[in-house]
Amino acid sequence: MTVALLPPVSSAPAEFLADMEPLAEGPRFVRTRGMSRWHRPRSGVRFTNRDRTVYGCWCGYGVGGAFLSADEPPAGEPVCATCEGRAAGAGQDDSPTGRPLIFNPRHIAPPKNCPASRSSLFEELPGGRVGRCLACGDMQPLRAMGGPYNPRYAIVQHPTGQALVAPCPFHRWRQLTTRNGVVVCACGREPTS
Repeated sequence: MTVALLPPVSSAPAEFLADMEPLAEGPRFVRTRGMSRWHRPRSGVRFTNRDRTVYGCWCGYGVGGAFLSADEPPAGEPVCATCEGRAAGAGQDDSPTGRPLIFNPRHIAPPKNCPASRSSLFEELPGGRVGRCLACGDMQPLRAMGGPYNPRYAIVQHPTGQALVAPCPFHRWRQLTTRNGVVVCACGREPTS
């Protein structure tokens, strides 16, 4: 049995992610031989230039190299409570207690304010006072910002529009830049759907 994994959100530069491929699903429980308990994977990556898979767990641990996986841990072996609760709360699996649980991971849903707010990621419209946000497509006012030591002309902070660009599987919307007039992630990866 496999479970759906979240994107492996990272702030690592592009050169560290060049040989990684994000995984959409993985085993239900994982652990290394040295771990005292079973963990639930939250995200996973496969290194394309070597035969290696690494899972990031809900509690923060990473499991890679030679690891064990299971649909259900053997009877009597402990399971990480942090992993179990967060996995159930995020909807990855049923609640172990039967009570309704909730957990909302950061950086997965689109941000409240557009990630291109207060930046130069806009197309200036005739008149010079309004611009089209290249990240979400909304028309917003343009303003001088930054003060005397960091002056710039930028689009104002605004709510995320309906046409927000697709997120990068590793950086989501945190490292947006433009290439040939199109907003992309600075790492150059194709966005996820």
